[in-house]
Amino acid sequence: MTSSPSDSAQTARTREFAITLTRWPSVTGSEGETTFPDRLRELLAAWPYFQAHPQQVWVTPARGYASGNVYALVRGRGPQTVVLSGHFDTVHTDAYGDEQPWATDPEALTGRLIASLQRPGLTASEELALQDLSSGEFLPGRGLLDMKGGIAVGMAVLERYAALPESERPGNLLLIATPDEEGMSRGARSAVSDLPEIAAWYQLEVRLGINLDATSDVGDGSEGRALYLGTVGKLLLSALIVGRPTHAAYPFDGSSAALMAAELVRAVEGNPDLADAAYGQNAAPPVCLELRDSRTQYDVTTPAQMWCAFNVLTQRATPPQVFQRFLELAQTAARRALATQAQQAAAWGSVAAASLAEQQARVLSFAELRAQAVAHAGEEAVQAVISATPADPDPLQASRRITQALVGLARLEGPAIIVGLGAVHYPHTHVAHSSAGTQLAERLSQQVERFSQLSSQSVRVRHYFAGISDMSFLGHVPNTADAELVGQQTPHPAHVHTTPQGALHFPTINVGPWGRDYHQKLERLHQGYGFEVLPELIWTLALSEMG
Repeated sequence: MTSSPSDSAQTARTREFAITLTRWPSVTGSEGETTFPDRLRELLAAWPYFQAHPQQVWVTPARGYASGNVYALVRGRGPQTVVLSGHFDTVHTDAYGDEQPWATDPEALTGRLIASLQRPGLTASEELALQDLSSGEFLPGRGLLDMKGGIAVGMAVLERYAALPESERPGNLLLIATPDEEGMSRGARSAVSDLPEIAAWYQLEVRLGINLDATSDVGDGSEGRALYLGTVGKLLLSALIVGRPTHAAYPFDGSSAALMAAELVRAVEGNPDLADAAYGQNAAPPVCLELRDSRTQYDVTTPAQMWCAFNVLTQRATPPQVFQRFLELAQTAARRALATQAQQAAAWGSVAAASLAEQQARVLSFAELRAQAVAHAGEEAVQAVISATPADPDPLQASRRITQALVGLARLEGPAIIVGLGAVHYPHTHVAHSSAGTQLAERLSQQVERFSQLSSQSVRVRHYFAGISDMSFLGHVPNTADAELVGQQTPHPAHVHTTPQGALHFPTINVGPWGRDYHQKLERLHQGYGFEVLPELIWTLALSEMG
């Protein structure tokens, strides 16, 4: 490994990049996110290397999105290439309240947050934040941790690599900065389509992707200082529950959509038996992200429909496996709800008890609902519904509207439950899914162990990055069965990631900074690790895979 001219200079440079990027507001979907790529390209283009090679730093529009991807390539002697990736969009700054004008100015924000926290009655998390910020070890700012600090590390490593004589650059280093990770990952998904052409043009052989996303750690950093060999996947399971509405004074004359929804939520919410597991690590169990009825105005009629959506994380289970299990859960929930309603009717003395006891709910997949709608109304009518439904900004809203409209076209009456996928599927990945990947995992583990010994900074190797990330797309090619199910069960085609023919397949890991409270007002990054240790670790890993 070639040592840097000055470790302190590299630390200062990384910090400078991080603060500069944070000062450029880039909330997902905002004008700042749209203008960010050109600002970053101009910054990179001023480096001596890119002044000599201006064609090797460019912006490519993200498909179907207002912002774009920034690419910066430093070339070496051979084709072997390491990709450094990170997203530059951030969540909104509303949570900062009175400090919102300084939310993207880390140095100014530090003093203001400390002043605001110097009051009685702090919560435990606020006490910790005051301690962190007063120590000078942490730096706050919207998006600094998630994840402009990571991009800054990639820039520092790229700049250092570019400063080497060409004879000392064994391969190529490609930095990719993407938008929309907080939305639907359109930047990373566009990069999947861009990379084959880039690799062919520059004759690149991508051996490794390093995503630079952050980890949360409320302790001493020992959990946050980590290399992740894979990432969790995400399926956003949706259920439209169709009841038979009735006047509230006659509750047993209909079928309760609310009770069926309640049974489904009870069966799924936080259920540890539904948590996926692999390599001795458990993913978080499913949680309900949305629960609402279909009413648009007040009256005393029971809801005709209920809509719910569940965040399901995967590490080993495939989309077909998860979807089938959810269909079974919906069937069980409907059966229990209808049985309960029949028992309650009988206990109250309703004459409807006998008919309620005979009720059965239909449980359909979205694909089955769509086929039924086509059979009754025709493909043109179904396509008209989808075309008239905006995909943005809320994928769940789009999925709900399409599903509700198709229930009408299909002439489907309750009780029924339609199960679908409400948003973009994020596949789980792991480098050890092949024999070559297993060797890579062993090699990376050895590199990390050696680095920990030399740097006196403990860094651990973990299997799955818990934060849903762009790792799901970079270098990943899903199998046919997974892709087919996702395409069939997702209402809006804009929410389906189609992997292009000839997409590059390469292992991707995550190695990023650590901090606390990201997406919150007290989001902050640990400076010692993020600006000093992490650039050296990324440098070591990148050169080892290019050598």
